[in-house]
This record gives sequence, structure tokens and C-alpha cells, in this order.
Amino acid sequence: MTPHGSDRVRVDGERLVLSSRLPKGWTARVARTPTSAEFPGTAVLWDERYFEVIGAEPLPQGVRYTLEPWREHHVMRFTARYDADSEAALAAEWRAAAMREKKRKTAGALALLTGHLPAIVQERLGAELGVLPARMTMLSLIGELLLLFAVIGYAVSSSMAQHGIPVWTIVAGVFLFFETAFRFHIAWMQSRPAGSALGVAAYILYWLLTGGRAEASPFASARGSATPILTAAPDDRARADALLLREPLATLLPARDQSRLRERYGYDYHRLAGTVAGVLLAFAILGIVTAVTTGAIVSGVVALAIAAEQLARLATLRRGPQPSFLGWLVRPLLRKLL
Repeated sequence: MTPHGSDRVRVDGERLVLSSRLPKGWTARVARTPTSAEFPGTAVLWDERYFEVIGAEPLPQGVRYTLEPWREHHVMRFTARYDADSEAALAAEWRAAAMREKKRKTAGALALLTGHLPAIVQERLGAELGVLPARMTMLSLIGELLLLFAVIGYAVSSSMAQHGIPVWTIVAGVFLFFETAFRFHIAWMQSRPAGSALGVAAYILYWLLTGGRAEASPFASARGSATPILTAAPDDRARADALLLREPLATLLPARDQSRLRERYGYDYHRLAGTVAGVLLAFAILGIVTAVTTGAIVSGVVALAIAAEQLARLATLRRGPQPSFLGWLVRPLLRKLL
């Protein structure tokens, strides 16, 4: 049997022992146990014959595979080819993986700089190299914070030397502070990358000088963000959403209006009527206490009337929707739904 590439083969009777520098992804045979059946290993087509992988032993540099002629009573679950083309493809895949890993480490090491690039460029680097774009932005904030502290320190030292605070330090300090806070908010709260003004301007200049041949255009949109989203909802959906927003107020309407909402939109007063009445009662009690302590007679009377009505409504809500004299205040907000 002829090995390919840098592989080495040793014949041991019917067995073939193949030593490979690169793992091939072949699975070994799983022996039978008292509770499970035997599962054959990968069926490898080698020089027009099928062999079963019965063992895969990791080596300090590579893997040692043990193969036996395929047993005909087994079903081939996993198959693979061992020839020059498959080995060339495997070597190319490993070289590409090694290059991606090298670029990933480089991008991670240079995150203090790459985190200043436009967000679309950071997204592209993250997708290609397997790094987190938001983390690159967070690491790049270190340099921006150091620059901000340097500007503040210069302004303080200049002020202590009685030379006054230079205007440029105020402008630069305010700009750096707000930009850093804005980028931190996006990266930390939204897990999205955000480039700095200097990094975006430098990349745009580079993109223009290269004639737009850079890997990513700074003016492109991230994948999925350019998909049009319909903002106009159907009338019935818009009305249902409007009712959902105003549902607490609907519990105060007259009984006939609440019945109309139930017929049109499936409104159920049981869901929020008790909660709304309880909240109004709590605030009314606070109003009564405040009126007693401050001597505000009018507000005390109003709070007392609201509290009495809510107690009555809570006692009778089981019978059906109970209106409130506050309904005439909220009815204009629900007029389009009635």
C-alpha cells in the first residue's frame, strides 16, 4: 500500500499502521460492551480496497491509525478516501487553518489599533478570524483613555503653572470623553463594535488611496442590517397594538365601551382592572395622608373620593367591568378604538 505526502505506513499481517502528521478526522472502532453493540470505524477507500479504522492513537506530532480489511457484515456509517487528491485537500485545509489562527492572534495582539477601525471592518475581521469585534473595541478604549488622561494631566499642570488652561485641551478632553463613553456604551451594552473618529478617518483615507480595493468598504452595511423592514402595520394590527398600550386606561371606561372593546379586539377587563384599581387606591391613600398633614382640603376630598370609588370597584369587579368617573378623562385617548 502506497502512502501519500509525508505519511508513513507499516504492514503488520493484514493490518496497516499509518502514521500521519495531520489528523484526518477518521473515527476508530467502538468495541462491543454488555450494554451496547459494536460500532465499526471509518471505512477508508485505499487503492480500490476498503479498510476499517480500528484504532486512532495520538502522537506528539500527528496520529497513528490502525486499519484492517473491511468486514462485509458491517454497514459503512462513515466513509473517507485516502489518495493524493484527498491528502492535498487536507494539507491545504490545515495550511488555511494555520493562517487563520496566525491572523487571529495578530488581530488580538493588535486590538489596541484594530479596535479603532470602522465597525464594518471589525465585523469582517471577527467573522474571518474568529475574534469578538466588541472585545477589540473594548481593548482599543485603553489607548483612548490614556490619551484622555494625558490631556487632562497637561491641562492641570498648565493651570498649576499659572499659564491658564489651553483651549485645545478643553476641546480635546470633551471630545475624547464623549467618544469614549459612546463607544463603551455600544460595545458593553449592545455587544457591537464601534470605531473611533481617528481610526475611521484613517481607514477611509487608506480605502480611497487604494482605489476601493481594501477588503471592506467603510461605507458598506453589515450583513442583515440592510434588509428592509416594513414599518407600516395593517390597520387591525395597529389598532390591537394601540389597545395593548392603552389597556390600563380602558379599565376605567363605561361598561358599554369595555364591552365594545371586547367584541372588537378580544379585550379582557379581568387582566388589569384589579391592578389598576389597586394602584389608584394606593396613590389615593397617599394623597389623603398628604392632604391631612398639609391641610389641603380640596386635594384631600378628591383623594378620598377616588379611594372610595376604587374600594367599591374592587368589591364588584367579579360581576363585570366597573366604570370609573375618571373614564371621562381617558376616553379621548381611546376614541379611535371605540
